[in-house]
Amino acid sequence: MDIMRRSLALGAALSLVAMAAQAAAVRPGCYSTADIEAEQAVHFQAQLMVVSDICRDTTYGEFTQRNRDAIMGYQKQMIDHFRRAGERRADITFENYMTRLANQASLASGVHNVAETCQTTSGMIALANSIGSSADFRRYIATQAAANRAAYLSCADAD
Repeated sequence: MDIMRRSLALGAALSLVAMAAQAAAVRPGCYSTADIEAEQAVHFQAQLMVVSDICRDTTYGEFTQRNRDAIMGYQKQMIDHFRRAGERRADITFENYMTRLANQASLASGVHNVAETCQTTSGMIALANSIGSSADFRRYIATQAAANRAAYLSCADAD
């Protein structure tokens, strides 16, 4: 029961923060290949953070330590993307964006109890544990970006 209350409290807190974050949502814009990869990486990071917290798993902390350089590079790329989209406070926009992603992941996991959530996300935890370095993470994210490229307005297509 303690885990369930903790998950519900986390979801409620993230919901409140997300309302503020949605007010600061970035305007639509085009995405370079590097931008697409960065967005895929921050999605993965946010989802892993929430899953690790709900499941009381240490994977997120270990993953971020192993992949610090890649994560920092992807975050910088997203801040640059927001700046190119016209955001004056691109760093704040990025923080709000990460909060919104974490909130969405938390809400999505809230439809199941903790045991179900942890069981259905065990593959993600295993994947994160198998990514041993920033180079491995970059390779994985490049494949994800290529697979999801059609969902983005490419800057080459926007010309």
